[in-house]
Amino acid sequence: MSATSPTDADGTAFPFPLRLTHDRSAGRLEAVVDVFPADVDDLTVEASAKRLRLVIDRDGERTERTVPAPGRFVFGDDREAVYNNGVLSVSLETSRHYR
Repeated sequence: MSATSPTDADGTAFPFPLRLTHDRSAGRLEAVVDVFPADVDDLTVEASAKRLRLVIDRDGERTERTVPAPGRFVFGDDREAVYNNGVLSVSLETSRHYR
């Protein structure tokens, strides 16, 4: 699954280009966000089992985007976020959630 989404669940516009890719065979969700001109100190990344939350707090304006875990998957403990030259890359382990 690959998608770009300009709005959050509440319909709020997210002004930064975001690409989400869920590779089921590799068990990873990759999120890539072009946050330029934000600096690394302007970013907050939070992940729980069921959601990824991105916050950009720059020049007194706060922008948030929450991404739910895909379908019947949850996020695992293997998580990484890297900022490089205005691009934030987040990689999250995914696994099936059996009820």
